Amino acid sequence: MALTTSAWAQPGPRFETAPLELVVALVEDPQFPPLDERLVQEALRSAEQEFARRFDVAPPRLKVQYRYEVSRFLSIYSVPSDPLCNQQFAARYRGTGIQELTPHKEKALKFFRRWSIESLRGFAPEESRAQILSYEDVYELYAQHYVDKIEQMKALKTPAGTPLLEPNASWDRSFVAWLCALQRQDDFDVLITNTFIVSDLLTEPHPHSVFGKAKIGGIAAPSEARRALGGQALLATTFGVDTEIPELNEIANKKPTFQQRARLLGAYLLAHEIAHAVFGIPDVYDHPLGCLMTSRPGATYLDGLEELDAHPQPCEKCRPYVKARSLFDRGQAALARGDAKAASRLFVGSVKSTPRHFHGGRKKRLSKVTLASSKAQQSLGKAKRALRYAKIAAKLDPRSQAAQTRLKKLQPTFTLGANTITLVSTASTSTTAR
Repeated sequence: MALTTSAWAQPGPRFETAPLELVVALVEDPQFPPLDERLVQEALRSAEQEFARRFDVAPPRLKVQYRYEVSRFLSIYSVPSDPLCNQQFAARYRGTGIQELTPHKEKALKFFRRWSIESLRGFAPEESRAQILSYEDVYELYAQHYVDKIEQMKALKTPAGTPLLEPNASWDRSFVAWLCALQRQDDFDVLITNTFIVSDLLTEPHPHSVFGKAKIGGIAAPSEARRALGGQALLATTFGVDTEIPELNEIANKKPTFQQRARLLGAYLLAHEIAHAVFGIPDVYDHPLGCLMTSRPGATYLDGLEELDAHPQPCEKCRPYVKARSLFDRGQAALARGDAKAASRLFVGSVKSTPRHFHGGRKKRLSKVTLASSKAQQSLGKAKRALRYAKIAAKLDPRSQAAQTRLKKLQPTFTLGANTITLVSTASTSTTAR
């Protein structure tokens, strides 16, 4: 695997990462301003450049290969009865009031606990921030604001004159529906659409959305069949940039230039979502000015883009995530060229560098690194350690088919007559991966 390095103009480390080529699909909703092909292409180039600049890595390559009409797309990919999706659809807000949130309160509180009280307090009105002292306070603020915001949306119309949102009658503009589509598909890595998507998954109330306009600008989600982003796919919508609905507009109802629109879609939205998927950097609210991963309370997309332009340097708080990914990719490359010893050392470094708060799940990422470590140990002739690491990988991510397959392959067996018996080790699998 050939590795490449970017040459950022400022002093600082350079990170080697594996080449990244992403397949793009366009999904158009005829009730909103259409996707402009020229704008999309400019946005893709902007995403490539901004991603490379912000994280001091080689740029990805994004290429449009598919185009769908929205109803056709959702009929193919979004299926509420699919086991991949049915629990999320069961937790979808249907617009009936605050009592609908109650069954999901504990999961919502667990989700909020990913961030500090201090960083979440910034989403409260300034006059009431001093009263936000616990996650229960955060939840109460969210519940009332969110329900009120959805009620306001029900009165809004699309440019075609149809209702913007009917959560009790339709799920076609539901975050849950689009999340399901991303999970089930196996054709693309990046999806660009022009439609409105409401934030309606009650078990995962993303703060910058549910305390704001309750809509989605981008998604990075599991998509196990796609390997380019390690089992993830992502989405961005032009709705917030192009809509003329004042309540939902993300550019303060200004008239952005073509170049600004392209950069809002590419540099601000797409590059952000790619970083979620590649590096595991979560949404953050306390990183320095100019951090691509920060969504500041009350800030519009245009505010965010202007902040990026005023602070072009990479974010220091994001660098541990980039370092962890770089070490993993370098380890994979070393393993591919037969240097298992170097690979093993790099994988250990990746585990040690992986931050605790991790988009997509820290255990899932550590499972992948530990699985690769198992392969390195086997190449070094250390069969017992290879088996041990395979067990750890399977325990970290029980749903990982790759980990289960490798564990089955390495598990000692012997044949007795017509029966094959697997010898199960009694050694603990709770040891930290090394």
